[in-house]
Amino acid sequence: MSISDALFAFTEWLRTTPIVDLSLWISETKASLWIGNHFWAIPIMQNIHILSIAGSFSAVLMVNMRILGLAGNGRTMSATVRRYMPWIWWGLVLLIVSGFGMIVGEPVRELVNPIFWIKMALVIVVILVSAAFQSSVRRNVASWETTHTGRTAVRIGAVLVILLWCAVMFGGRWIAYAPV
Repeated sequence: MSISDALFAFTEWLRTTPIVDLSLWISETKASLWIGNHFWAIPIMQNIHILSIAGSFSAVLMVNMRILGLAGNGRTMSATVRRYMPWIWWGLVLLIVSGFGMIVGEPVRELVNPIFWIKMALVIVVILVSAAFQSSVRRNVASWETTHTGRTAVRIGAVLVILLWCAVMFGGRWIAYAPV
């Protein structure tokens, strides 16, 4: 089974779920109708979404470049985390708010779209990985400064986090082109 066949099957399955009724109900709410009647609302939310991704991903790159030893080596890991994690978290908050607005504005396009659900699963993984990483650095400050950043597993993890964020961004872009 090809990827396109799997996505088509996923879409067909979504059409049999209560998601369709939910998205149709949302499309009749005052908020959805307001967004639909103001041509500028969706582009504004998309711009906020894109800028939030840029800010969060830039911060993710800085933290992971530090782990990989490619940048920020003059800073401790805890200093790097203190500097960049707020950008990641606030960016994620803006992503959720703007994403929610886009869902309300175009519920059928979003909720009956297999790419949307794949992206949401990836976003949950990104949030969990970010929280676990930040917690690990806070709990084990001395260990992170001496042993973690040089370990192969941690370096592979840094690369995987970057790839995971790229997959989230790719999914966000692909939502617009997946047939519903």
